[in-house]
Amino acid sequence: MMKNSKLLLFTLFFMCSTILAYGQEARKYEGTILNASTREPLAGVSVKVKNASVQTDEQGKFAIQAAVGDNLTATLLGYEDVSIKLASQLSLEILMNEVSEALDDVVVIGYGTAKKSDLTGAVVRINMEDKALQANTNLLQSLIGATSGVNLESKGGASSEPSLSIRGQTSLSASDRPLIVLDGVIYNGSINNINMNDVEAVDVLKDASAAAVYGSRAANGVLIITTKKGKTEKPVISFNSYAGVQDMTNNPMRVMDGEEFAIRLVDWDWQSKLYNWYKTKPTDATNRPVRPDVTDRNVVANYLRTLEEKENYLAGKSIDWVDEVLQTAPMQYYNVSLQGRSDKSNYYLSGSYSDIEGIQLNDRMRRLTLRNNMESRVNDWLKINLNTSFSNIDNSGIPASLATARKASPLVNNHIGQEDYDIYLGGELFQPYPLVNLYIDNSDVSKEFFGLGAFRIDAPWVKGLAFDFNYSYIYANRNNNTFNSSNTPNGVTNRGLAVKSPSESKDWAINNILSYSNTFGKHQINSTFLLSTEGRNGSGSTLNASGFNNEVLGYNNVGLGEVATVGSSAYKENSISYMARANYSYMSRYLFTATIRRDGFSGFGATNKWANFPSASVAWVVSEEPFFKPEDVYLKIRTSYGKNGNQGIGRYSSLSRMGTRDYVYGQNTAIGIYPSTLGNIELGWETTSAVNAGVDFGFLKNRITGSLDVYSSKTTDILVKRKLPRMAGYADIWTNIGATANKGIELDVKSVNFEGPFRWETSLTFALNRDKLTKLYGGGNDRDIGNSWFVGQPLGAIYDYEMAGGVWTEEEFFNGQVLEGWYPGQFRYVDQGEKDGVIDPTNDRAIIGFTSPSYRFSVNNVFTYKNFSLSVFINSIQGGSNRYLANNVENVNPLYYFPDRHNNSAVNPYWSPLAPTTNTTGIYNVPLRQSGIYQSRSFVRIQDVSLGYNFTNTLLQKLKLQTAQVYVSSKNPYVWTKWQGWDPESGASDNPVMRNVVLGLNVSF
Repeated sequence: MMKNSKLLLFTLFFMCSTILAYGQEARKYEGTILNASTREPLAGVSVKVKNASVQTDEQGKFAIQAAVGDNLTATLLGYEDVSIKLASQLSLEILMNEVSEALDDVVVIGYGTAKKSDLTGAVVRINMEDKALQANTNLLQSLIGATSGVNLESKGGASSEPSLSIRGQTSLSASDRPLIVLDGVIYNGSINNINMNDVEAVDVLKDASAAAVYGSRAANGVLIITTKKGKTEKPVISFNSYAGVQDMTNNPMRVMDGEEFAIRLVDWDWQSKLYNWYKTKPTDATNRPVRPDVTDRNVVANYLRTLEEKENYLAGKSIDWVDEVLQTAPMQYYNVSLQGRSDKSNYYLSGSYSDIEGIQLNDRMRRLTLRNNMESRVNDWLKINLNTSFSNIDNSGIPASLATARKASPLVNNHIGQEDYDIYLGGELFQPYPLVNLYIDNSDVSKEFFGLGAFRIDAPWVKGLAFDFNYSYIYANRNNNTFNSSNTPNGVTNRGLAVKSPSESKDWAINNILSYSNTFGKHQINSTFLLSTEGRNGSGSTLNASGFNNEVLGYNNVGLGEVATVGSSAYKENSISYMARANYSYMSRYLFTATIRRDGFSGFGATNKWANFPSASVAWVVSEEPFFKPEDVYLKIRTSYGKNGNQGIGRYSSLSRMGTRDYVYGQNTAIGIYPSTLGNIELGWETTSAVNAGVDFGFLKNRITGSLDVYSSKTTDILVKRKLPRMAGYADIWTNIGATANKGIELDVKSVNFEGPFRWETSLTFALNRDKLTKLYGGGNDRDIGNSWFVGQPLGAIYDYEMAGGVWTEEEFFNGQVLEGWYPGQFRYVDQGEKDGVIDPTNDRAIIGFTSPSYRFSVNNVFTYKNFSLSVFINSIQGGSNRYLANNVENVNPLYYFPDRHNNSAVNPYWSPLAPTTNTTGIYNVPLRQSGIYQSRSFVRIQDVSLGYNFTNTLLQKLKLQTAQVYVSSKNPYVWTKWQGWDPESGASDNPVMRNVVLGLNVSF
């Protein structure tokens, strides 16, 4: 019995062991690891279980032997670790979230790179991967609102670029545009020539210390553009495309229709009589002229000036010229690229084509770009780079004029689309046919080639010592040819007018860079030495021909013109620079950078061609100190001081230049040469000295990161094109006078609000800038009214009559409360100074506001859930009480000039004694003094909104794709503003900002 019991126990133990062993038997688990945000496969992920480890391949796939219940961990630098307990399911999909690496990003700092955590200056990186779903047409559009201090304002037109500045205006006459650096070399070409899909990142050097390595050109900040390289060992083909439409942004703009246009002329005649009656100084409205009966169409028709207007009015025919010159414009973009790498080389090749039409008819931009980036490591100490790009931009065609359409009579005969159109509507010279530009033959094609060759030698005998050499070359040409036939305004009096304007430019630069970097225990040093030379030359010609008896060939045979004039020009300029920079770090806790640069520029006077630009900066990583207790907080304090220069005045400005003039000599016409400009041998550098203090921070293990900067700068020896008295014989002269001050505050914050299957990230920027003119021609209270320059006041001051509120009323007029010479329905202005009851330009104009903004902010939210992503980007520029103003008089008030013949805006009703207004004048608008009507351009805009979907891994496998994403995106879908024009950013311009909607596709193989 005992033996049987023992046998039974042994049998049971054996069976349980067998079952357990079977349960722990190794199985083959297969899976794919993806980026949680983009759903892109992650290569090189380390996958581990208790007794085994593997890495994912290029498709993010892995296979590993493990048992049920084992813990599987996945780790990859830059991503949060993932740990899961294995169950019976053998097919896995693992999502990994990126760690916030804002403090460890490698940024380009000019002639080198550095981790953001090691920076001592104000530098920020904008990753273009974050802009992949935006409907941008050029690179600068993608930078709008991306970081504080980079000020961009959108413009209208198919090929337009946003205006660009960094940290406000520092100069009066010289350029404020920042320096552009492309792949490590100064780039003087057009940013429009750069395919936005070729760009990996844009680094912005904002303070004087960071930008000091480019001293002579860096007073306005620096944008460093880095293009893509090969990333994966397996070649990857990517295709990106979008197609959509664009139209006008939401706005209140409207011009008078045929009925309003006709009644306006009745009122103009009536109000002209009314104002003559006011001049008799009546005390009540008893004998006020009676307004004609505008409900009687025959009465109204009698006031129209031409027979065709009368006939069309009575027939109820009207033309909306604004609608006729505008369109819902198609747009499309295609990009294909091939990239890959090996242990010794990497490559990136791409081609793109854009076809963008503007909302004004005949406004079109077609762009073709090609790029080839190659890098090869020949051996352990030699690396060679070759980057080339080509662009061809076709801007042929002159857009239909929205400005002309706004003022065109809606009651003229309709010849739209017919060859017998009237060149001038109704035969009036100030009303050209709004669509006449469609009949002008124009070809405008620009080409640019960019080449960069470089090599790097890492000295094998000295650790950390390297020499870099690069040579860049840009060749650009433009052929702009136009023929105005005798059926166009410019050609009708000339019997055809042909203009050919070819031009070309050649820029080259050579950089020799010696660098040394090494670590000695807790000490780290990095030094850079530079010798750089640049050269720029170009030429242009203009050929005009008129008097064509045969116009068939147009500008293709200008020899058929009876009268021809020819002009040409050429230029050449050179720069040379020396630079030394030293970086020192102790325990990555105490950081110091010092830079000195010496620049020479041929464009300055003989005695002032050279200048020195020093800078220094320090930083302290407080969170690395033993006494700093919070473990999940990063804190760095930094400060900097530096000087930078501005040479943005153009070449030959220090020299007296000669002009030509025809004169009669005997029986012939001779060409005379005379001095056309006055030179200045002492013309020299404009210099900006700046101080910056900043804090970089990270909280909750860098789930919240950001930076706060305050800065102050002073610009001296400002380059000014000073006006001269007529008796001098010259209009102006370039000189170094005056000074400005600039200060501001900038904040950038990024946060990861939620993580997991649902992820929510937020980016916020805020920037406030204040500038001031501190010195002009010498006196403490100097002012230049013609240029609106006033010492002690911000730049961009508006000097005009100050409105006292509304218009004069009939009641005030009848009671004798109106100033002498002023009448009801005219704006009331403040009687400044001595209150003498007279409004005159000498005593009664004042600074009433400023064109520069008060502050800017932007907020971007990105929501990701499984395969879906939604991005909503809000951008705003605010003016406060008296900033960011612009004159909008033509859009909100009856015209001062020819209001009886030009069509008028219908945004606001005009004043009438029968229907008084407080914000507009009468249609008969001839006051003693005129002023602008300044409105705030402040706005809050949905800048970009996009919704994307990433294909599932299962679907990708079926389609044999690596990644695939479809999206719908819109730029500028809606704006909130009180501006009563086309768009607040374009201001009073008749080339307004557009909004678009596109459907896009991104795939890779």
